[in-house]
Amino acid sequence: MSTLIINDVSMEAKVGERMLNVARRNAAHIGFMCDNAGTCQGCRCQVLTGAEHLSPPNEAELAWIPAARLAEGQRLACQAIIHGQGEIRVLSRAEELRRLVFAMIAPRAGESRLNPIAPLVAILGQTSLDQLARFPGNVFASLVRVGPMRFAFPVIDRDRLFSDVQRVVRHVRATAAQPTGQKLRAIPILRATSDAAPNES
Repeated sequence: MSTLIINDVSMEAKVGERMLNVARRNAAHIGFMCDNAGTCQGCRCQVLTGAEHLSPPNEAELAWIPAARLAEGQRLACQAIIHGQGEIRVLSRAEELRRLVFAMIAPRAGESRLNPIAPLVAILGQTSLDQLARFPGNVFASLVRVGPMRFAFPVIDRDRLFSDVQRVVRHVRATAAQPTGQKLRAIPILRATSDAAPNES
């Protein structure tokens, strides 16, 4: 049994599972729209520790994530498979952005609402530039890999999608309802320079 810590929440994971499957089972705040096709990038995350316990980046990740970002620890959770027992700690891109936005809405005592703006803009800008630099090769590679129909209509289980989205929303709301100062002090925010899958395996 391995331990997967997503957004500071510890979860049990089995060797052979995709990180995204573990995340969805535990209602973690992470994107999932393509049912493990590796095309939506909603599940992009930053592996903070334990990368050695994950499978190497596959063709889906190589198509969408530049080598420099992979070297920094960015992965697609729907493609990264747990290969070894140990602790893996990740921060999802969705949660990273949520924390930055929340830090502007409800800043910690003594901090400015403007502090998160620079890293937020840097993350969004870098991600956009990375995709533009790889276009149209990234799209073509995905079309070849999954086919036009799966690329255009990636969701296989809509009932599960809607159910999981509802669970994630409830979980995020419950987290946000905790005392602001206490919660934010426990949350690490990635530096802007550290840019950084739903069927079972």
